Amino acid sequence: MATAEKLLQEAQYAFQCISFGESRENTRNRSRAKKLSLTIIRKYPGSMEASEAHAILRRLGEEAYTSQLATRHRHITQVSHHSAKALARAKARTPIPGSGSQNAASDDGVGESLNWGGLLGLVFNMPKAVLGIVAFAGIFLFGILGPLLFVPLVLFVMFTGPFRQMLKPDQRKEMNEFIVRFNEYVEERERGA
Repeated sequence: MATAEKLLQEAQYAFQCISFGESRENTRNRSRAKKLSLTIIRKYPGSMEASEAHAILRRLGEEAYTSQLATRHRHITQVSHHSAKALARAKARTPIPGSGSQNAASDDGVGESLNWGGLLGLVFNMPKAVLGIVAFAGIFLFGILGPLLFVPLVLFVMFTGPFRQMLKPDQRKEMNEFIVRFNEYVEERERGA
């Protein structure tokens, strides 16, 4: 049986033999590189060779699943599991239930959604005099700045919604924290009203 290093060398050789155009040799080398890479990933999932094989598959246009079990699940004793420090670490790693975030390490999910109904409720429950002053100030600023007045509003709507994935992970985390605090504030105001 071949070792992971030998399989990787064969997969890399097959990948390097792929040239431009459609030929039987290219098809054969492409399928051989794919087959060997998948074999490496299956037999040696946590090795360096598996990550190289995954890179070959990505360059071939194929996607391969690599298990994240070793990085997410570790056995510890019951005493250390139930300690306060371990509980705090687990809470930091675990996504908020119902937030839609599947992967806490990469944080690809959107996380928390803004309570737009509560926001509109707060705005329309303000005294009419305050709403009038805000509307007058908005019309005055629109006369000076024009449509540029709406740029921050549009950015706020976009980055609290569908375009949050475009933010860097730290910015996305800060935005999620802001939304959580804002939603808590809205809930407190609704309970008080």
